[in-house]
Amino acid sequence: MAKIIFTPWKQQSELLAVRDRFYPSSSQDGPDMRAHACATVGAWKLRGNLPHAVEATALLTDAILHDDASKNSIFSIRATYSAAFCRFVTGLVDSKLHGQKKTMFQRAIDLGLPASFVELRHEATHRDLPSLVVLRSAAQRSLEWLWGYYWARIDLPATTGASTAPSIALDGDLEQLKPTIRRDLEDIKRNLDEVEPPRKRRKSQHDYYPTAARLISICEGRPEGAVALSETLLEGKTLFSAGQSLGAPMDEVFDKWDPVLQTVAEKSTSFLTTFTEVMANELSAGKHSDDSYLEGIYMWLNHILNSDTWKANRRYLSLSYMRAACDVSENEWTKRLRQSLRNDTHDSDAHNIETATEDQLLANTQIVSDEDEAQRVLSNHGWDLADTWRSEAIGVS
Repeated sequence: MAKIIFTPWKQQSELLAVRDRFYPSSSQDGPDMRAHACATVGAWKLRGNLPHAVEATALLTDAILHDDASKNSIFSIRATYSAAFCRFVTGLVDSKLHGQKKTMFQRAIDLGLPASFVELRHEATHRDLPSLVVLRSAAQRSLEWLWGYYWARIDLPATTGASTAPSIALDGDLEQLKPTIRRDLEDIKRNLDEVEPPRKRRKSQHDYYPTAARLISICEGRPEGAVALSETLLEGKTLFSAGQSLGAPMDEVFDKWDPVLQTVAEKSTSFLTTFTEVMANELSAGKHSDDSYLEGIYMWLNHILNSDTWKANRRYLSLSYMRAACDVSENEWTKRLRQSLRNDTHDSDAHNIETATEDQLLANTQIVSDEDEAQRVLSNHGWDLADTWRSEAIGVS
């Protein structure tokens, strides 16, 4: 007997129409219909049987639309983002909802959800609200993840009207992107290999900027773009020396590819986190301790985690996913990675809620961003802040 599934929409075309409003095409002209899509989902919620992915998309989109400092306070914006994000993550990984005796990190790994999402949920729930810099990035990454997890699959008959979303993204989408990415990476590699003196190397950086811009557009324009780029970088062994042997240094490779990867990471905030997660997965699946390929991946991870070159880009990097990957699979490479994660240099500037205080978590750029935005809003209303502050206890002369 066929299983009857009740949905809050009457026809599949209604769900597809809402998807198009949440994720409009870049070439689409006309009014912004995201608020209308949120209202539609609100009506569906009253009918019941609303998939969590649909509700989470509406909540996150509504939080983005609420992000207007001229109409709402900074605290209100941060609270709205936090509430939407926490509900999105909790609905996926809370063991009490799914009846499985697993930790949230284990559930996240099973679903393919970045462990940094679980980490940020913990921070927003049990500590002070994260900064707007972090929350805006998390909301955008969440919508990208929801696209691959749910929305990209609703065209398929097997998932029509289903109340639960599939747990993996379409492999075909990744494979379609990879040939283009391979050509772009080959062009950049050819350009870098032809240049030797530092003066010419600086000139060559301008030559590969257009190609790097295409890679950035792939990461930003496609939900699966960052994953496709990360996997292609490792599949082609682009980031390794030709004929690299075990124990060989990689300083020359780092010098060549650091500017390229950092250019992408600066423009696409999700790339670096995705790239390190893909590398951590490779190490956790490794079986041989004398594999030069796995050693190269470990050296890249250690370089990103601990070198001064990557210090500015580590603001959005989460340690929890790599720690979870090390715990899931115990081998020689995950042992080395775990040791790298204990490095004091990285711990001092990592976004790590397990060992850092809230002041450390939102240090410098993140806190300053919120303060600057608040000061700008106050200035628009005729308020000014003193250049210097003096703090003393009340009643003490």
